[in-house]
Amino acid sequence: MASALGQLPNAPLIYVLAQVVFTRVPKMGSHWEDFHQAIFDRYPNAVTEQVRQIQLQDGDDAMASNLVRWSMFDQEKREGVILASESLILHTTSYTTSENFISRLEFVLTKLADILPENVEVNRLGLRYVDLLLPSEGLPVDEQVSGKLGSISLDEAGCDFLKLEEVTRYRTPENGDLVIRHRQSVDADILPGDLFPTHLVQAPLLERKKPEEGVTAGLIDYDHYVHLESEFNPSVIIAKFKAMHTTSSNAFKMTTTPEARQLWSEA
Repeated sequence: MASALGQLPNAPLIYVLAQVVFTRVPKMGSHWEDFHQAIFDRYPNAVTEQVRQIQLQDGDDAMASNLVRWSMFDQEKREGVILASESLILHTTSYTTSENFISRLEFVLTKLADILPENVEVNRLGLRYVDLLLPSEGLPVDEQVSGKLGSISLDEAGCDFLKLEEVTRYRTPENGDLVIRHRQSVDADILPGDLFPTHLVQAPLLERKKPEEGVTAGLIDYDHYVHLESEFNPSVIIAKFKAMHTTSSNAFKMTTTPEARQLWSEA
């Protein structure tokens, strides 16, 4: 997940996402085409979507509304931008290095800043790295994660392992939250529904043949987010993302084993 990991021949990353949440812009629908024109060379395809949202509040009836957003993506459908009235997402299923990803994020944020009205504030930044762990000869999935991030065998009690689901939350140096979700399963349900990015093709790693017996796969999802009140300044935002990446990268190194990282470094 660090820049070096993105260069590994067997890097486990299957999805990377950066999100910027900002003050709602009421007339984003009349400006999004200007934004698309500015990034057209990199993301020529575009689709307008309506996403149904249900809001639940104590003592009140559920309220439904439609969220309009615009998805733009490259010709290979490996990377895309999702724009809504109060957020922008850059996501990819073909991650290479942090430098490349953050450079493209800075590019789209700069183009978005050109169409935003004054006084727009940034409220939240999110950075998410998702790694898929596959068993290999001599290194099962539970030996690719360290510490408590692993399955506990109850074979001696006559119990067969089915699924591990683990969520751990940390406070980060950026005064943010890092939520690490770890899953292992003997079934083919390891991936939550939100890990199938809209309009992007799946990562090549997901196309590998799974073993017929034992744990078919593991998942480590590093979800790092920070709440703040800041002007929409691309250079300031990028500086914060770089700091968040450093923390997430360190977390990756501390939650995976040296044997696993050696495996991923092999051609």
